[in-house]
Order: sequence, then C-alpha cells, then structure tokens
Amino acid sequence: MIRGILLPHTLFARLFAAMILHTRALPRPATLALIAAISLLAIIITRPGEPATRLISRWQPREIVTRPDVHAGREPAPPPLALTGRVAAVDAFNLSVDDGLYPGQREQLAADGNAAYGYVVARFGSGARGRFTAAFQAESGCGLHGIADTEARNVRVFTCSAIDRQRAINIMAHEIVHQLAQDRYGPAHLNADLILLEGVATWGAGKYWLGDQPDFRGYVKAQRASGLSYPLATDYTGLGVTAMNALYYQWASFVEYLIKTYGREQFDRLYVSGNGAPGSADYAGVYGKGLDVLEREWSAWVDR
Repeated sequence: MIRGILLPHTLFARLFAAMILHTRALPRPATLALIAAISLLAIIITRPGEPATRLISRWQPREIVTRPDVHAGREPAPPPLALTGRVAAVDAFNLSVDDGLYPGQREQLAADGNAAYGYVVARFGSGARGRFTAAFQAESGCGLHGIADTEARNVRVFTCSAIDRQRAINIMAHEIVHQLAQDRYGPAHLNADLILLEGVATWGAGKYWLGDQPDFRGYVKAQRASGLSYPLATDYTGLGVTAMNALYYQWASFVEYLIKTYGREQFDRLYVSGNGAPGSADYAGVYGKGLDVLEREWSAWVDR
C-alpha cells in the first residue's frame, strides 16, 4: 500500500533540478538509473489538493482500483442500496446518476457510458441478454470503487464529483464486463476462478485500463520490470491495494495469453469450471496442463 506524500511542487522541482545537475559527474549508466529513480519518486508524489491518504499504484496510468469489486455470491455484499439517482434509458441499458453527482455532465456520462458499453461488447465478444442498470452513486468519502450484482442486473460505480468523470467511466467499463460474463456464462459466472473473473473484466475493459500501453502483455512486462510481481493464484486479501492492482493486471494479461494462444472456445470451458478461489479452474482438464505449467508459459510470453 503506497500513500501519497505531501510535498510542495515548487520544492520538489528545485530538488529535482539539483539532483539532475549533480548527475553530470556520474557515468552514463549511473546517470540513467538515478534519473529513473527520481522519476519514479515523482509518480508517487501527491498532487496539490489531494489527500495524503490517496492510494496509488506505481505503474497505473491513473488510479484505477481503490478497493476490490464486490460480486453477489462471492463476497459478503453490502445491504442492497436503492438507486437514488434519476434513471434514463441509454441504448442497451439504463443509466442512473445520483442527484448532485457530476452536475452539468449527465449528457456526457450517458455518451461515455454508451461508448464504453459498445467498446467492451466488441472486445468481450458478446453483449447483454437483457437490460441492466449502470449506476453512478455518490461516495460520501470521495472514494472510487465498483460493485457488480450481476444476478440483479445492477452494476455500480461509487464516486464523487471531485473525481474526474473519465476515471469513473473506466471503472464502469470493468463492471459492465462482469454483467456480460454473467449473460454469457450463466450462474457459473458467480463461481468463476478469481483469476479469470477479474482477469476477464480487466482485459475486457481494454483501453479504459491500459493508459498508454498497447496491451496487457506490455503493461505487465513494465510492471514486472519494476519488481512488482505475484504468483497468479495469490489471494490479495490483506496485501494492500498495490498488490491487488498488480494482480488485476497480471490476471488480465493471463486471460489475454490464454485467448490468444488457445482460443476463446477453450477459455469459455475453463471459465465455468472454477469454485471461486484463485487457481480453482480445471486448467489440466481443459488445456492438458496445470496452472503451474501455464503460468510458466505465460511468464515467458510476457518477458519476450
């Protein structure tokens, strides 16, 4: 878990300039290493006006996940919340936005949500089998997180107006993929291997989570180069937000690898074979090799 550091930007700029000046006397490899370290420090500095408790991940192009998704039937879900915002039909789904949330931006939210839906349907390979509600609800603590209650056909993003609208859309894209997975795989979706459940939702969100990286393979390669890597079957409970974020991206890259290498038909068979725990899907039965072997293959593919 990394917390933002309060440091005046003018002071940091002076320190940065001074440190760069002193690198001139160093050999070139040492200079490059020092500049990289300084740049990494700059990434984790809190911007003016942001709280010191803001959670970030070193390799995220923007803060994507601030806490785990909650899925009905998988984790203890909070009590059902009423849709307190105004609801309007937007093509294939209903859009609900709380009063006072993103004032003056409802039309943009509708357009952005519609665009995100179209994008993830094309990427995931199938659409919703019926209408669902995509809700943007006010988060009193100004946090950002999502909930997918796919059996009730409600996907929600909790946010506040101080958080950029695009960041909320990024989370919504991920949550919509969970609904598409429910409609593609049926009740088995609720028991999917956590690697595949969150991996496919992150992979399906594609550009909404990738920032400047072209694919999840490249993203994870950069992430691993920073020293941030975990076994695929890791349960992120208690490990903090940095580990959880890293695993979401690793899992997305693993899904990307399985689909590219072995095809979607086999992946679909795998998805419905788990019991919820990370690593619980029948990898050996579907691919003829266990998760350990597939993980080594995936790791070599990422590092190539």
